[in-house]
Amino acid sequence: MSYLLEHTRVRPASTAAARRGARLDECTLLNHPPFDGGAHVRVFVDDTTNRRIRRRRLPSPRLKLRIADCTNTVYLEFCVDTPEARSNSLFKIDTLLAALQQFRAGLVAEAELREEREYARQRQ
Repeated sequence: MSYLLEHTRVRPASTAAARRGARLDECTLLNHPPFDGGAHVRVFVDDTTNRRIRRRRLPSPRLKLRIADCTNTVYLEFCVDTPEARSNSLFKIDTLLAALQQFRAGLVAEAELREEREYARQRQ
């Protein structure tokens, strides 16, 4: 998905969250400015490096992934508390990345076809 980053703008993370020890705290806009209606991806990964173990419980980080377009928002849940949850969280993000790459390939094919048809219609 890193190829998508060249098409985005990043809003700076909130300083309050950064002070709390966020490993990652970003909001990336999904549209060019003329098309901006609030579509974004919000990612937050807690940094538990300096948190103590309390009552024999390991600290659990907050992990947030929010994807929003102009009208809808999807919140995805992730967890690293057990080996199974870690495996599932990594599977979930890898599956999402693969689906996005496949969607991009289909979008590119349709965009090229549309361009060819527009060109052919102009030549008529």
